[in-house]
Amino acid sequence: MVLATNLVSTPLREKGATGGRYDFQTMWGLALLFQQHGTNDDYAIVFEFHDDVALLNSAIDPTTVRFYQVKSKATNGGWTLTSLLKREKVKIEEGIKEKPSYIDKMFDNLDKFQGAVLSADFVSNQLCGFNAAKNAFRLNECSSEDFKKIVASVQQAYPKATEAQIGLLGFQHTDLSLGDVVSHTKGKLQTFIAGQLGSVWFSPEAVYQAIADEFRRKANFSGEITSLENVIKEKGLTKANVQEWLIAIQSNSRSPDWSAIAPSLSYPFTEQLRISQEYAVYRSAALNSADRAVQRIRMKIVEALPTVIDDASLTLVDMVEALYPRAEAIGKKYLSPFSPSRLKAMIIYEIYAHHQI
Repeated sequence: MVLATNLVSTPLREKGATGGRYDFQTMWGLALLFQQHGTNDDYAIVFEFHDDVALLNSAIDPTTVRFYQVKSKATNGGWTLTSLLKREKVKIEEGIKEKPSYIDKMFDNLDKFQGAVLSADFVSNQLCGFNAAKNAFRLNECSSEDFKKIVASVQQAYPKATEAQIGLLGFQHTDLSLGDVVSHTKGKLQTFIAGQLGSVWFSPEAVYQAIADEFRRKANFSGEITSLENVIKEKGLTKANVQEWLIAIQSNSRSPDWSAIAPSLSYPFTEQLRISQEYAVYRSAALNSADRAVQRIRMKIVEALPTVIDDASLTLVDMVEALYPRAEAIGKKYLSPFSPSRLKAMIIYEIYAHHQI
């Protein structure tokens, strides 16, 4: 638990980022998640925790971490060594202060968490001008002249820094489009889901919205940090979270369009219309595994499903009416606003999601 303790007890260098302009780094974190899932036994990706993105090798007891500074750039021309080493001067009450350079910030995490940091990378949509032939590299792979400049600059701020430590710093060029980050991320999401689940029906728009909203919420969290468990819950995503999404998508694929359900119902027209409207909303809401209120109601419905799901004599309406009283109390507690039509739509969804033909 040494790394977990150190990560929480060490003061953060900067306040957490907020605002829409951080969507690029948030969506890059989503792309990193797709890359990691299936390659590691466990992982946790954490936002705005000592750096823009941190990748831990365990959500429970991490022993290693990789840090990423994710910076987008609208203008072409790439990053120069000068821009990465530049320490801007700012006025403060005491006079003039030098802000740390990008590379200073990268090394700062190596210095703080010595022995546990596998790498610290600068990630951008623009190439690195002083090593433009490579999309990804360690800084010690630059020309000897450039690496000497990097070492000299880092050692100005960290006199005990070694060349071996500085060699853990790197650069990554991402293909994520700054101009259309949403469409690009949706494409990566569709490829990921197809690779994990095969040919299943799902709404790319609904899935993307649910997952992207969860990423943004976590990236913008600025509350109190009390433990690594708390950090990961509020600011991170884990392999278990992704498995929850995939299960939700599989369930969603078994819940048909309303046009296929309507013939099996015999509710009065007005009530059936309200249920159909709530069903359309819930098909998207069901993909958000982070909505704990909805998840509690779902669990209650699923818990009662065995009492009706295998009874071939029951119509769909019979099953809904049998399950409704079992879920009504918890629905009234957690649904805001509560309506019978909304709860019935949830019940219909779960009947189809869990019915095996």
